[in-house]
Amino acid sequence: MTLYLGIDAGGSKTECAIANDKEVLGRFTAGTCKFQRVGREAATASLQATVRGALHAANSNANDIRQSCIGISGASQPEVREWATHTLTSLLSGGVTVVGDNIIAHEAAFEGGAGVLIVAGTGSIVYGRNERGEVARAGGWGPIVSDEGSGNWIGRSAVRDVLQALDGGTQTALLEAIRQAWSASSREEIARIANGSPAPDFAALFPRVLAAAESGDTLALDLLDRAGEQLAQLALIVIQKLWLYGVPGRIAGAGGVLNHSAQIRGILQRTFRAECPQIEYDNKVIDPILGALFIARRAKNHPSSSV
Repeated sequence: MTLYLGIDAGGSKTECAIANDKEVLGRFTAGTCKFQRVGREAATASLQATVRGALHAANSNANDIRQSCIGISGASQPEVREWATHTLTSLLSGGVTVVGDNIIAHEAAFEGGAGVLIVAGTGSIVYGRNERGEVARAGGWGPIVSDEGSGNWIGRSAVRDVLQALDGGTQTALLEAIRQAWSASSREEIARIANGSPAPDFAALFPRVLAAAESGDTLALDLLDRAGEQLAQLALIVIQKLWLYGVPGRIAGAGGVLNHSAQIRGILQRTFRAECPQIEYDNKVIDPILGALFIARRAKNHPSSSV
């Protein structure tokens, strides 16, 4: 039996799926394998667990896997690529392809065709490919200096906005939301946790911001608007690079932030309607792991490890 394995290694979880030439046979999800966040030992354990779980779910074994593809943040870094390749080849037969998580999401959205993909999960990036095969990106340079509009960016911004609001005497539901999330008794303790080392998981605050916005909190609503505007501007940069005299056929989005926030999707739709009226933002939910499987199937005749 010839099978293919695809992995979506995100900032909050690792998903693995096993498929034949036509359909997915089994899937499994474990914790994040981003070793910059959890350490190499924990990351390796998560990656191994998700592969073994998927093999069990598909009722298959490691020798059945002809080709694997993992989409992971930081794939262009040699240590990330080498670690992922080594971990997977120690578990599986066949070749291994290592690409960025934005690549597998774009593949899932456009199946190798042209388009612009906005990824906003724990981190963010906008990645596009035009009809000539030229590619461009914007954002995605890490949580401290970039990742605009991501869960991490929203969480950091929420803490900053709350502290600034308190300085000005403005009340917001986000204060209680953050206090409960971090078990903090005061704004001083919130500031201490936010500035701590290691840094807290700011992206975990995104659901709290979403809930506050849904309850009508002005600060939370404004923050989600700004997140959408940031992502839209990154997309417009990519469009300008790749379609100087035209427009992309499609724009799509992936990641938990876009999947769960209709408000942010609405900002994107309104921006593109104003700036690029010939195109429309596609609201369909993208499953990046299917892109990893597409790449694995294509690579079956040329097994390799690549960025």
